[in-house]
Amino acid sequence: MSYAAILFDLDGTLVDTVGLYERASLQALTSNGFTMSPKHFLQKYAAGEHLQDILGEYGKTESDVPMLRSTRDSLYEHLLETEDVWFPGAEHLLTRAKDLAPVAIVTGSWRSYIDALERRAHLSSYTSVIITADDMGMGTVMKPHPHGLFLAADRLHVAPERCIYIGDQLFDVEAAHRAGMHCCIVRGKYTPVEAANEADFAVNSLKAVEMLLK
Repeated sequence: MSYAAILFDLDGTLVDTVGLYERASLQALTSNGFTMSPKHFLQKYAAGEHLQDILGEYGKTESDVPMLRSTRDSLYEHLLETEDVWFPGAEHLLTRAKDLAPVAIVTGSWRSYIDALERRAHLSSYTSVIITADDMGMGTVMKPHPHGLFLAADRLHVAPERCIYIGDQLFDVEAAHRAGMHCCIVRGKYTPVEAANEADFAVNSLKAVEMLLK
């Protein structure tokens, strides 16, 4: 199927970073005297909850967030710089995609995370259009709000309705549809059943995405 532009989610779709984020977050919590099981943390992560939401369970306030966030980010960015994160076939898919149409990445990650990842994964070799949480009102209009997708389409000079967004979560589907885009879900370890059910296309591998785009 032909599209004017191909947009990708990042974490959980192209790069296997959820486990790294979990490790950094739990280590930051533990080092500051909090205890949370990996299962509980992933439930919070999948629900889109932020650090202040998690700390609220411990009776902590907004003033406790900056120190923990700084610790978590330092740990996470170090992991992004030193660990191999590409899912199998991701680099090949990006290379193939940019031969078919302009490519953009729209991610809920912060720019500092992308900068750390860039030093190892070289995302900019595939596209110069990388929309981060910093571009989404400093995280105030995150997915499923379509702002990031509209911004990517605008920077690529294409109509949103002529784009496809490839992700792995239900909020990826919701954001794409609110933007008038098709959505392809790549089923991964953390992909909810509802995401695949609501998407225009659902596949089990990045290789299958390549076949879809041909």
